[in-house]
Amino acid sequence: MSELPRAKHFFAPGANTVRETMVKAFKCAEALSVGYPVECIVRPVKSRRSLAQNARLWATLADIAEQLEWPINGVLQKLSSEDWKTLITAATRNETRVAAGLSGGAVMLGASTRKMTVAEMGDVIEFMHAFGAERGVKWSDKALQEAPDDWESA
Repeated sequence: MSELPRAKHFFAPGANTVRETMVKAFKCAEALSVGYPVECIVRPVKSRRSLAQNARLWATLADIAEQLEWPINGVLQKLSSEDWKTLITAATRNETRVAAGLSGGAVMLGASTRKMTVAEMGDVIEFMHAFGAERGVKWSDKALQEAPDDWESA
């Protein structure tokens, strides 16, 4: 008995590429379907965070990391941008997930910003600016970049 062909995933990044992508999928389905049925699923995909958002995210985190301290094990201290990202992401998701550390202690688990949509990332950046403003953070030019029109639309 022969092995089933591997599944293929096709993604159309914009409305102008849907036809071309569907043609590729059709040709692939013809090649794969030698004796096997195939399943085709067409669904909308939410846009992932933009490069501009990513740049603004890290600039904002850098400003917070340089200027603020946060209690860690009861002691106020500076945190890395990555640590701030974990804290802020968990806060914007209204979730607290704490795991036992492998060598003791506790580790807070956060959501990945890499998988966030444009709208979700816009919310995180907006939250960071409100959080920092309440604590007197002076924003860099990069952290104050104007939000592109597409941030709220996705």
